Amino acid sequence: MSKKGGSRHIKRLAASKYLKVNRKVSKFVTKPNPGRHSLEESIALITFIKERLSNMTAREAKRVLKSGSVLVNGKVVKEQKFPIGFGDIIYIKPENAYYRVTAGKYGVFSVEKINEDEAKKSILKVVGKYTAKKGKIMLKLHNGSTIEGNNDIKVNDSIVLANGKIEKVLKFEEGAKCLVYKGIHAPESGRIEKINKSNMLMDSTVEIKPEKGERFITTVSNIIVVGA
Repeated sequence: MSKKGGSRHIKRLAASKYLKVNRKVSKFVTKPNPGRHSLEESIALITFIKERLSNMTAREAKRVLKSGSVLVNGKVVKEQKFPIGFGDIIYIKPENAYYRVTAGKYGVFSVEKINEDEAKKSILKVVGKYTAKKGKIMLKLHNGSTIEGNNDIKVNDSIVLANGKIEKVLKFEEGAKCLVYKGIHAPESGRIEKINKSNMLMDSTVEIKPEKGERFITTVSNIIVVGA
């Protein structure tokens, strides 16, 4: 009999190194739903709660989710397989605690605890644009969300989002401060010294002067602009 549909779980031994899950506690780990973040760069919300924030059992984590006590980027999420990835802000009501997903060494999944004021703002990378009904310019952001923008905002620019509105635009240009959140140079930060345009054989790259150390080159897809 042929197999129907995709697998609902991932073997821990085969899971992406990005997830940084414990590979010996059980055979499988919950597979996040498609969308928002790529499979290789996301973790299911229930796994995030169980293994990255506490030592809850699966039953306890499910109870917390079903009660509506978990918010992701300001919205209540009850779906166990909801994908969590770089830049997401998670609020756990019972703990009254905020967490932001960041990039650790080599871009592995890392989490930092933040305060309420820090949670009110987020920096998101523009990864696409399209024109919607009535000529509205819509921006696709790296976390899978969309927001109305304008023609002055380009792909690879970043926006500072506060209370659901664009507060500031950080331009992707030479001299801008950026953070490397994927690849072997993560999580280094520095200034963009040169932008090398793409051609048919290779992606666009940037030359970065880090705060410490020697200059290096990485692809544009690995960075996010975080300052002017």
